[in-house]
Amino acid sequence: MAKKLSFEAKEKMVELAGACFWYWAGFYSFLDSCGVPKTVQRKYPRETYNKYTMMRAVLEDLDQVGNSDLVNAIASGFYRLKGPIDRDQLDEKKAKRLLSEFHQAIGDDPIEAEIKKREHERAKATHAQSIADRRAQGKRLEDLNSEFLNLTTASDVTPQQRGFKLELLFFQLLHLSELEHSKPYRTPGREQIDGHFKYEKFDYLVEVKWTQELTKQPDLSIFDGKIRGKAQSTRGFFVSANGFDDMAVQKYSGDSPRIILMTGEDLALVLSGRVLFADAMRAKLDSIVRLGTILFPVRKIAT
Repeated sequence: MAKKLSFEAKEKMVELAGACFWYWAGFYSFLDSCGVPKTVQRKYPRETYNKYTMMRAVLEDLDQVGNSDLVNAIASGFYRLKGPIDRDQLDEKKAKRLLSEFHQAIGDDPIEAEIKKREHERAKATHAQSIADRRAQGKRLEDLNSEFLNLTTASDVTPQQRGFKLELLFFQLLHLSELEHSKPYRTPGREQIDGHFKYEKFDYLVEVKWTQELTKQPDLSIFDGKIRGKAQSTRGFFVSANGFDDMAVQKYSGDSPRIILMTGEDLALVLSGRVLFADAMRAKLDSIVRLGTILFPVRKIAT
């Protein structure tokens, strides 16, 4: 709600109505610019009211209906005047003195002050919402981390179930990271794809595995074939909970690599909040660009 003006400020506005305007046309134009409706202006015809009495009546009328916003708009109109409108017909020194006294009475332009106040309130609300969102995101990340830790120790889960749950967990991480993604699907040729996400200008096909052994070259070869059968802008993102065989990593590094590898250790560091997924992606991409290496250990950038 707009701040109400003091009695002193309103009395100054009454004085200014006569001190700054000689011709009625200019006064009506001023009221129009402030947003005073014609219906209100017509209630106080110039045949019966002078500019002083009309301004007082208009202010009283607006006060009665609680329209503080419009009162402040009129005050803002006076605040912005540099002197009398009809200078040749009025006492310019008196008008400027009254305007100076009016400025002192109200302090700041009420419209500008209200704008700043609302901007501050919006910024405050946005900040509070941002904090709440971060807390909620942090809580969800903690939950995902707990799920991942439970998967590593659970004895009543089959390898297939473990891999499926890891897949679900990874896509929940992509959702938290606000990356556009799609879950598992089959191509028209019945090729199984574990999912897909977009990062910067590239599309990444996803492969998720949780096997007891290291992921070896045949698995990377199959995945590489899926990628190379797609558009040039398509890359691969392979998550292996127990890591990758060194020979497989070397085979697919350095020769126009299009696959990024993530180990369970990498994923644990992201889920624990020590590294953002976006930062892990940037580091892994930098490793491919600068070194041609498709497996960059996230622990190297962990805090």
